[in-house]
Amino acid sequence: MPQCGMALEVLSLPAEPRAGFHREPIRFFLPGPSYVLAWVREALTGPVVAHRSASFKAVYASVAERLREVFRTEGEVYTAVGSATLVMESAILSLVPRRVLHLTNGAFSERWHAISLAVGREADRLSVPWGEAVDPDLVRAALARGRYDAVALAHSETATGVLNPLAEIARVVREHSDTLVLVDAVSSLGGTPVETDAWGLDLVLAGVQKGLAAPPGLTAFTFSERAAAQAATIAHRGFYTDLLRYRDYHRTTGSTITTAAVSLFYALERQLGLLAEEGVERRFERHATLRQMTERFAAETGLVYASKSGPPSPTVSCLRPPAELPARRLVERLAEQGITVGSGYGEWKESTFRIGHMGEVQPTDLEALFSSIHSILGH
Repeated sequence: MPQCGMALEVLSLPAEPRAGFHREPIRFFLPGPSYVLAWVREALTGPVVAHRSASFKAVYASVAERLREVFRTEGEVYTAVGSATLVMESAILSLVPRRVLHLTNGAFSERWHAISLAVGREADRLSVPWGEAVDPDLVRAALARGRYDAVALAHSETATGVLNPLAEIARVVREHSDTLVLVDAVSSLGGTPVETDAWGLDLVLAGVQKGLAAPPGLTAFTFSERAAAQAATIAHRGFYTDLLRYRDYHRTTGSTITTAAVSLFYALERQLGLLAEEGVERRFERHATLRQMTERFAAETGLVYASKSGPPSPTVSCLRPPAELPARRLVERLAEQGITVGSGYGEWKESTFRIGHMGEVQPTDLEALFSSIHSILGH
């Protein structure tokens, strides 16, 4: 009983920062996980309580409600204990009876295709070269050639820093009204608009460790009534991978389907409080500014965007350094100064580096990073 009393006291703390709160300078620019503020990390020290207790259910309900604003949906938002890859697999098992079309232009969209093959679905792939965005006209042509239960894509391809034209692609798919739109928004949610309802998206998923800037380990997702109806026709959706089970537990217990990562929910609730304080629209504007700053810096210093078409992602930039300074060496030189950026990924591992300007990164943080890169380049 004493622990329950402590939990209620801790969980009643406001999500807003305490007096004296300040955003510490950020020198950590991975494209995920992103930097987690000390004020948010402190929430992890709250007492572990039963995940079916009234005190935890209050936290869960707060998280679910605040996530609706980020997902831009009137529907319910659920949270899985696990990485985004878990929910990617769950989406295929729960929502695709037979056949899915994957739009691939980088490592993470290719991973989703590999997942579909691994669980025995007929998985076609519409591929464009790494660094290019998917052309909606190509999607239209692919859908004209065959029927699919779903189309799956990454909104912001984290491996390449390319932002796919999600609204336009979804509009094309909506012309085929029985085809679901499944979206990996892992590195876009919280940094650029993801209009779940307005764009007619049937499933949107995102790990909380990137644009939302919470500790890793939870994945938030939402799905449409159309998607739920299709899931109900699939006999074998697994157990931990059954999206309808998440919905049903959300509605009947006000909690997760199994033991929740209680401490991670504390931190996520506190971080969502900071997000609400900033405002979703202002957050999008800040990320757009960070992208513009990076574009100007790249142009001034001779760094080249690895992406070839479409606007770069507002949350991650993938750049090629000058030939005389290998990308790996640039990453190492920054690390010697206590600054972390991302190396390249997959087939671009040796030729590029990535700047994650997402989450709580501020313009002043980027300016300090750029100054360090300038000094390394000898400018």
